[in-house]
Amino acid sequence: MTLRIQHSRGGVELDVRRIPVLLVLVPVVVLLSACGQAHKPGVRAGIVEIASIAAESALMADDLARGRSKITFIRVHGAELSAQAQHEAEKLNDDPVAPSVKSPIETAITLASDIGGAIDEMRVSPQDRQQAREDEAKLHDWALKARKLAETL
Repeated sequence: MTLRIQHSRGGVELDVRRIPVLLVLVPVVVLLSACGQAHKPGVRAGIVEIASIAAESALMADDLARGRSKITFIRVHGAELSAQAQHEAEKLNDDPVAPSVKSPIETAITLASDIGGAIDEMRVSPQDRQQAREDEAKLHDWALKARKLAETL
């Protein structure tokens, strides 16, 4: 069956049997074109998580610098925080990304790596209060940088 539509500039013929196929294919093509691309909300959430890890680690470093924390806690909780930072960096690195978020993702991955490194320094030498003070300042700064980066998305 063919549907003929007349217009002032000419006619258009449309095979009615093809309408159901078009109604199915168009949404599928639209959905597939967006698959596999990390977009701003997901990237933003990952960067906010990195900022949170840095802020929590800064608090831990402050406690360590003041002698208010046990070595076992620093090592165990520090391992958890370091693993979380690494996991967020891996997620950001592994997902295919839209070109508009590539640069912020690279910055966030670097921040996550730096944060994990500072946490690991505390875990290795939890008795070094001076190192803990330095790590606290760096972690606080990285938390602020990550928050600002997330706000740009």
